[in-house]
Amino acid sequence: MTQAARRTVAIALAGLLAGAAHAWSQEAPAHNAAQGGAPEGTPESAPQKPPKPAHPGGGAPSLCDAPWFKSGSKVQMEGDGALPMSITMALHDAVSSPTGCRAELEITSKSAMSALMGPPVIMQQVHVINIDRTPNKELSIESQHAIINARGRYARMFGEAAFKGTGVFNYAGLTIREGETLPGQTFESSLSLKIYPLTRDEVVGTMETSRASIIVSSRHVGKRQLIDTAMGKKECLPIAYDKRTSIGALVVGGDLVKMEPTVMHVTDWYCPEAAFVLRTDVEQDGKVQRIDVTSMERDTDIP
Repeated sequence: MTQAARRTVAIALAGLLAGAAHAWSQEAPAHNAAQGGAPEGTPESAPQKPPKPAHPGGGAPSLCDAPWFKSGSKVQMEGDGALPMSITMALHDAVSSPTGCRAELEITSKSAMSALMGPPVIMQQVHVINIDRTPNKELSIESQHAIINARGRYARMFGEAAFKGTGVFNYAGLTIREGETLPGQTFESSLSLKIYPLTRDEVVGTMETSRASIIVSSRHVGKRQLIDTAMGKKECLPIAYDKRTSIGALVVGGDLVKMEPTVMHVTDWYCPEAAFVLRTDVEQDGKVQRIDVTSMERDTDIP
């Protein structure tokens, strides 16, 4: 495989993990008040009622109950920095039950390494996500046989991926107070792609990894602040944590490629009024990338 093709693969892999990670962590926001949390404007020191169970049998609030977990919901995010990215997420065929929910999640992303000054890698992912909220079990989210289709300057890639995660995926529905610590989360994934030249349907290489992982540490909630977001000034809570990403054993074109794990310090700016993380600051190697939610909408004509 040429060096140029390897660059495309590296950008595609970075875009895949970044897009998937943001999708899982942002998926399906709900309003705090709908889950029994403090209404907007209530002082933090005021007595609060305990959150209502999110499903029969009790348990933690679930993404399945979010008003946003409906077909036609769409979110657009933009990131700057060394890996500029644009991510669009859309939900289709969303259904819910007392023990879980499922939906088709479509992710379209564009990402590029700014140092290469080349065109972005465009990637489409189609996942059928399943959320298990069975009482007395840890909340989990899973996608099997997701379709991955990517295209860069020198090559295109097609194949499958699978993801599974446990822990706290998003903040909506939780009663979050300044100064508290929230649990972390763990994602494990596998990936199998075939690599083609742009102009021919001939397989020239493969890319596989079976034990990629993203581990999020426990998260500290800071003081509520009025900040600038792409959707205007909002009162938001900074939630800080470390995120460790490991590709595992990556095999590209039959060769084992060693990639060191990366550790990022992340601050999610969770804005209760929107029940969503409207801004994320990612610090790595002394540089900060900012990822903004630029639009949230729902097409009610989509089934």
